[in-house]
Amino acid sequence: MKKFIFLLVLGLGISRVSFAQNAINSIHFYDVKNAAMEKTYIASLKEINAIMVEIGYPKNYYSHLKLAASDTTKTYRNCTIGHWNSEAEYKVIHEHPKFKAWSEKNKGNNAVFISGQLYRKFYAD
Repeated sequence: MKKFIFLLVLGLGISRVSFAQNAINSIHFYDVKNAAMEKTYIASLKEINAIMVEIGYPKNYYSHLKLAASDTTKTYRNCTIGHWNSEAEYKVIHEHPKFKAWSEKNKGNNAVFISGQLYRKFYAD
């Protein structure tokens, strides 16, 4: 229960800070299986960010965060935040053929890189 409350407060804090610039934040908490896979996953995020710029949505993007190496927390050591200007842009981006192609290409890979994902989508009041 403490872990859930911590994650909820962390998610709200992260999303509140970014709400000043974005209407929606999707937050993924997860663990990456090893450092090599983490690098590949981050490269995948850079690729989709470039695709979003290419299709005309440069203010929508993913960012990756992780706990400090000294932190002894055992789970949810990584976080990816999707920054979205609006629900409409979120939908257009996720339905775009280039986003779908990236998603399909990385579907198996990202599942291998990440274990036990917790996903939430937060909206501004």
